[in-house]
Amino acid sequence: MSSVDKATPTAAEMVNLARYPIADLDSAEGAKFAGQCRQQYLQTGLCILNDFITTDAQRILTDEANSISGKAYFCKNTHNAYLTEDDPTLPPDDIARRQQQTYVGSVPYDQIAEDTHLRQLYQWDPLKDFIGYVLGKSEFYRFADPLGACSINVFVEGGQHGWHFDESEFTVTLKLQAPEAGGAFEYVPQIRGNADEKKIVTRVLDGDRSQVIELPFSTGTLLIFGGNQTLHRVTRVKGKRPRLVPVLCFAEQKDLKNSETVRKLFWGRSGNESEART
Repeated sequence: MSSVDKATPTAAEMVNLARYPIADLDSAEGAKFAGQCRQQYLQTGLCILNDFITTDAQRILTDEANSISGKAYFCKNTHNAYLTEDDPTLPPDDIARRQQQTYVGSVPYDQIAEDTHLRQLYQWDPLKDFIGYVLGKSEFYRFADPLGACSINVFVEGGQHGWHFDESEFTVTLKLQAPEAGGAFEYVPQIRGNADEKKIVTRVLDGDRSQVIELPFSTGTLLIFGGNQTLHRVTRVKGKRPRLVPVLCFAEQKDLKNSETVRKLFWGRSGNESEART
């Protein structure tokens, strides 16, 4: 990857601050906007900010992501909606034994050069502070994982992510590139813990779409999503153009990392070994 050109935008210049005043949350305008986003998240389990980045930033970040998409490690497996191990003691028709297909690649953090615009954006404190406010976190840090701090999900032809609840409380994603077809983000909001949760999950897996919502996840959109309370999936991608979505990870604890088991599952290695950056 080439070094950042001085003429290209800084992190602050990449964000559409005229529409989303997140640079100063202590100002009246910033506080009002952040408060509105916080309420949206509490009420719906997500905060969606369309055209969060500028047109120039969209082009630059997409070009960067495409240039390193070949470094993605691809994971193809099956899982249940709860991402738990199969329990053979349960009846065959139990919802916890219904398997979903997932096929997705991910470019790890250590393959995203330090001088890229994506790293600049991820390391910009006002973005971190804004996301922390929306989530209601008094302590909030960038993830310390060498592979998973900020990665890029790559969905190629046939790529998909089956119905599931996330293990983590929240995820933050930025959609850069849509595929030629497919790749829709679908969800059934805030059903985890409801009395009829398993009935709803069963109906969804059986093809009932009465409660399914398709998110208008257009390119340039930032999404803050409470995925452990909401059933969701990415539909199968079609065509030669990959679906590219960076995942920006944060935590309430300082120096938090994924386990080596998780790193090996999603990136094929622990991340402890010495590897040259590009």
